Amino acid sequence: MTRRVAVIGAGWAGAAAARELSDHGVHVEVFEAAPVVGGHSRAEVLDGVVYEPNGPHIFHTDNERVHRLVRRFGMARPFDFRPRTRLVLDDEERLLSWPLRLDELRELRQWPIIARELDARPRQPDPANFETWCISLFGETLYRWFIHGYTVKQWGCDPARLSSRIAPKRVELRENGEHGLFRDRWQYFPPEGVNGVIEAMLAGIPVHTGTAVRLADLDSPGFATFDHLVITAPLDDFAGPEAGGSLAWRGVRVVARYFPTGTPDGTQTPAYAINEPRAEIPYTRTVETKHASGQRVLGTVVCEEYPGADARHYPVHTPEGVHEQTNERLKAFIRDAAPRPVSFCGRLANYRYLNQDEAILDGLRAADDILAD
Repeated sequence: MTRRVAVIGAGWAGAAAARELSDHGVHVEVFEAAPVVGGHSRAEVLDGVVYEPNGPHIFHTDNERVHRLVRRFGMARPFDFRPRTRLVLDDEERLLSWPLRLDELRELRQWPIIARELDARPRQPDPANFETWCISLFGETLYRWFIHGYTVKQWGCDPARLSSRIAPKRVELRENGEHGLFRDRWQYFPPEGVNGVIEAMLAGIPVHTGTAVRLADLDSPGFATFDHLVITAPLDDFAGPEAGGSLAWRGVRVVARYFPTGTPDGTQTPAYAINEPRAEIPYTRTVETKHASGQRVLGTVVCEEYPGADARHYPVHTPEGVHEQTNERLKAFIRDAAPRPVSFCGRLANYRYLNQDEAILDGLRAADDILAD
């Protein structure tokens, strides 16, 4: 008898799990609450211009299995992501590289102060919280310039209330500009975003869009035929209030603005992503996807990201790990209550900040476990 698996969610993790299972002869059906697949990584179009409603999504990976999978379904167009940070120093606006580069910092008038603080750093960053980690890596001056204001805006709290576990993926000090933000062997930005790759990955698999599934729905006749469930949805929403768990998320409201351009390759801003750490700027960064997509069209779209929206973009990792503990309790509750075996994968279900390749690998591993059972 053919095994049957239901996958809840059609982002990267759900699509990867569904593809791997289907390739091994499992009957898979995918249920997606949104009207389209792609989740957080999906790009949209405004007046003919591709833009990203959930922030910049450069695909990057060092994992050969993940790379083979995405290339199989059309991932193409290499792109090296080099974001910038806008500061005002001595009444002069400066665009500096992110991650921070020592060769640029040495050119600043304030370099002697910065150098003394760097010389006084401990051998290892202080892991007590996000603020102590960053100050012990950068020194007080660079922390105040680049990190503190941005973090307060982005997370809506004192940086000392955040876990240092989020720091290694976000902050770094480099000697020069040899690399962009990512050091991974493969880096891509498809001209139309990743939509087509995810849609191709799901081709031939029944996908029910506009269909929100929660724990209470699993007892319905429509789910009785499935042998296993793969959940990529946020678990507090999936389990419902009776589970007694609520998870904190930090969301971003993106304001997208169209600008005409005089040439097909014209842009409005000097870089794909520009961080804005100053408190007087209400948004955290601008994103102009045309820099990454290479789209040739008479127009461009610049997005401003305003933090504090009611959306599940970023899990809130505290030093005590309280929300991670809640998520584990929700997993146990769902396993006990579900009428079939359950697997969890992806950013939302595991309450983790994941890059796209990490979400794909999460989905592949969930499929591996089901196939090995």
